Amino acid sequence: MRWSAAAERLTARVDQREAVLTAFLEREQERLARACHDMARAFARGGKLVPFGTGPAATDAAHLAVEFMHPVIVGKRALPAVAPTNDPTGNADPVRLVGPDDVAFGLVHGRREVAVEGFLGEAARRGALTIAMLGPGPASGWDYAFSVPSDDPAIVQEVQETAYHELWELVHVFFEHPGLLDDACITCGDVAVEARVVEVRGATAVIEKDGAREEVATELVDGVAVGDVLLCHAGVALESVPGGGDDPSGFLYPFLDREESNLDSVLADVRASIVQKGRDVVALRRGIELEAIERCAADIRGRLERGGRLIAFGNGGSSTDAQDLAADCLAQGWPAIALTNDVATVTAVGNDVGFDKVFARQLIPLAREADVAVAISTSGSSPNVIAGLEEAHRRRTLTIGITGYDGGRLAELDWLDHLFVARSDYIPRLQEVHATIYHLLLEAA
Repeated sequence: MRWSAAAERLTARVDQREAVLTAFLEREQERLARACHDMARAFARGGKLVPFGTGPAATDAAHLAVEFMHPVIVGKRALPAVAPTNDPTGNADPVRLVGPDDVAFGLVHGRREVAVEGFLGEAARRGALTIAMLGPGPASGWDYAFSVPSDDPAIVQEVQETAYHELWELVHVFFEHPGLLDDACITCGDVAVEARVVEVRGATAVIEKDGAREEVATELVDGVAVGDVLLCHAGVALESVPGGGDDPSGFLYPFLDREESNLDSVLADVRASIVQKGRDVVALRRGIELEAIERCAADIRGRLERGGRLIAFGNGGSSTDAQDLAADCLAQGWPAIALTNDVATVTAVGNDVGFDKVFARQLIPLAREADVAVAISTSGSSPNVIAGLEEAHRRRTLTIGITGYDGGRLAELDWLDHLFVARSDYIPRLQEVHATIYHLLLEAA
């Protein structure tokens, strides 16, 4: 009965997340879509994204930057982003990185944060596009301010994560419609694009995509004719695309390959996608094994009450999740470490020994029997994550894996004490569920 009662409490907490996220996306879908468009215009002008937060929100700033810089959408461009290091003395000045073509993005989990507000205010004075994601309360004063109506910082963070993931995912829609961008150059992006030939001029051709036209050199392609579809980059036609070409990401965004130059129509598609993505994460959260959460939380509590520490690790976005988990654990009064916080150690081990050892090498001197090792991996198969858990297991540390897909190699470790799998093959949504899992674990511990 104890597990059942606990599961009921956790079910109510998951239901609360569903209500807040659904209401937020329904209310903000129009402004989120327009923010995607304005961000795409800023990137098309050569701007960069500068996300900034303090305290636990600093991990979200880092998460946002890595998503834009290292896209997982097949065939989509990397976009310039940098999350400035947050000086614990309060002397950081991230606005120095912001120019008039940039996007300044402030993140706050509570009602307000003076440092973030100051950053956004100065960025606005410099002419940058300003976006704020805040906790409950009135939100105004910047180009876009999105307020999450919840007094629970964990729920605020999870809604914000879904929102900034959607901005990252859907900003790419507008690159597929260069006619909707200011002074757009069709072939200037980081990846080659497909465009149709509308005129041939000897050794060059005029290509068109979504109402925008550009002249490209055609020396590399034989027999170019009007109506052909060419793969082009940096003003040069690279090859002909038989049959008009296929978009490798079309299964994710079926409207991307539509020839569309009407902004309202594209925004309508983006709004619909925003709401649907919210439904997807809600459905995935419903699959969390809540009784398993309570059992794991009890084990965590037992170790920490014996003087243990929580040690979290992961790569990329999962690295920022591990940092968020450690920060939240510290906020609850429990000792915690994120193994990617010490960049000098990570790069030293990666350079001198191998990146597959960056977590295991740190756990050799750090891990103790009373500790808790939490590994976060979207695939469940990252070699350095597996090696880290193996080292923790050798030292009799409590081992916990949080992953996606079908569990990957983590699901094959019969000695793993606890495993949570967000059963999806789409990284943004499963990462959002990962945040819910570790927030619930800490809440129940």
